[in-house]
Amino acid sequence: WWGKAPYWAPPARQRLIQVDADEARLGRNRPADLAVLSDARSFLAALALALEPMAGRIPLADRRAAVAKLAEHKSRHRAELDGLLAHQRVPMVTAHVGATLRRVLDDDAVIVFDGGNTAVWGHSFFELRAPNTMLQTAHMGHLGAGVGQALGAAVARPGKQVVCMIGDGAMGFQMQEVETAVRHGLPVVFVVCCDRQWGMVKINQKFALGPTKEHFARALGPDHEGTINTDLGEIAWDELARAMGASGERVSDAAKLEPVLRAALASRRCTVIHIDVDAGAHLFAPGLAHFKDMHQEPAGE
Repeated sequence: WWGKAPYWAPPARQRLIQVDADEARLGRNRPADLAVLSDARSFLAALALALEPMAGRIPLADRRAAVAKLAEHKSRHRAELDGLLAHQRVPMVTAHVGATLRRVLDDDAVIVFDGGNTAVWGHSFFELRAPNTMLQTAHMGHLGAGVGQALGAAVARPGKQVVCMIGDGAMGFQMQEVETAVRHGLPVVFVVCCDRQWGMVKINQKFALGPTKEHFARALGPDHEGTINTDLGEIAWDELARAMGASGERVSDAAKLEPVLRAALASRRCTVIHIDVDAGAHLFAPGLAHFKDMHQEPAGE
């Protein structure tokens, strides 16, 4: 979590070693106690060689026990997450999107995640099985970047499956690039999870503004739900795609998603699949408490 307590030691007790082949990046993000100008592969090879004489002094039994404990925790958490797949409501719980993509896609397919809660749902239910097969703009908040990333992946890896799992808010930034994909014959499949709201903003407002909800009702009217400008209107992404020459499909039932995805991939055409997801469930993406903790500023040391 970016070096923050409590996941890391308090800042006063941390020492940062930074290795980078680009000298301009050393110490750029935060001061480094030891800056090493080197290619990471070469540095790690040299470090492993230097550590060989210490091998006998490393408490491997303790480390193996710690790793086993983490593996047990991971398995238990995986089972808890997969329990969400039992929900067969319509519109679907977003868990089904990532899980279905995993069943359908080749192991070397490129998956692109974009959006707030949508990306969290995707990561939680899509297992990566090959290196260099996932693209995302991580924590920088660049909504819509995944559309261009998907087109770039299709150019870089012709013949490979490329799918972008994206929220409807994020898709709104770059929908016009579907025409670019059509014009250049890029068979990207865009899976748009539609909850018609700025989900991550809305859930944060619900927590933050909850104590003052009564005041909002008085100020903004009795019909105000206590959040500000977090709802989006209906956009038929499948129809918009067809207007630009791409294929367009719409699904709200998880049982019908897999055949639609398989047909889209087999068509080798740019396709936009509008997926209606349960808006209430979508707000509570897995691990949301950890995600919120990650964005908190650390307490003063």
